[in-house]
Amino acid sequence: MTDLTDVVNANPRWFTNEQQVFFSDVHYWLRRKRGNLYLERSTYAWTDMFGGPKRLHYRLNRIDPATLAVGSLVGPEFANRDEVSSWLITEGGD
Repeated sequence: MTDLTDVVNANPRWFTNEQQVFFSDVHYWLRRKRGNLYLERSTYAWTDMFGGPKRLHYRLNRIDPATLAVGSLVGPEFANRDEVSSWLITEGGD
């Protein structure tokens, strides 16, 4: 079964320290729903643009099941992990 380590190994440039600092990512999780894989990220990305305060939020990226490549963002910006879980239940998996 695929785990987060497999995704990290398949995307070494995505998970560099420089990339993590640039996007202000805090933590990563691998999520599954209806046969789809997602990278869940807690991040501060872009929230402090134009002088705003940094704000932790959560985002999902698709994971290609064949190559494990990290793909495009899906879903809205989430305020917490419970919102991510609810979205995956109602919307996740096409």
